[in-house]
Amino acid sequence: MMKGYKPILFKRHIVIILSLFMMLAHPAITKAKSNKLHFPIQKKTIVIDPGHGGYDKGATGPDGTFEKSVTMELARVLALELEKTYTVVLTRTDDYWIDILKRTAMANHLNADMFISIHAGGSFLHQASGMSLYYYEKISTSARMFETESMEESKISNFKERWSNIQGRHQENSKVLAERILNSLKKKSGENVEYSPEIQGAPLMVLEGADTPAVLIEVGYITNPKEEKSLNDIIVLTFLAQKIKKGIDDFFEKAP
Repeated sequence: MMKGYKPILFKRHIVIILSLFMMLAHPAITKAKSNKLHFPIQKKTIVIDPGHGGYDKGATGPDGTFEKSVTMELARVLALELEKTYTVVLTRTDDYWIDILKRTAMANHLNADMFISIHAGGSFLHQASGMSLYYYEKISTSARMFETESMEESKISNFKERWSNIQGRHQENSKVLAERILNSLKKKSGENVEYSPEIQGAPLMVLEGADTPAVLIEVGYITNPKEEKSLNDIIVLTFLAQKIKKGIDDFFEKAP
């Protein structure tokens, strides 16, 4: 052994040097952790479809209100409510016509998480009233043919865009979505507006090709003088939009 060599002292120096290195490195490690990337959670996408548009006015109220105007206005109000939480896309943003299947195609191409089609009811009986929520339910071929022939919106320019019967796989979730919205709408409002909507299954073409939970909402009978007046009231439309949003929130929070 070399003269004057002290193993214990040498080891002590090594420990001190390592301790100093760790102390100097610690802030850098802490800083690296604080700079860790945080990716935002992707918002769910909801497609809102204002029914009719352009040459297709839909139903007309006693005072001349067009269904296409009511659906557009409610869609805008609903979009403002939903944009606080979701990514929202409208199938049309002004008064123009879109083929019924292209509306569904838009939702599918966007890989949307939900499709909401907005309409208003119409009847030769002015006393007919109330709100209805529809989910897709297939019926017999003969009944389907009758429905297609009776609908003005069935003038389709490109039938190849149809996703035939694909909504079937989402039928249960679509029904649950309708129920969530119904439960929200049934609750009383501070604006003294109260609706008692009902849920129905129907082979609606605008829902048939949607590859996502989808419902059609008829927000009242525009041919009923009282309901026509309500559907021209921004307070009522805002109330409806807030209630529909609450139902949508409940659906996503308690997803089946």
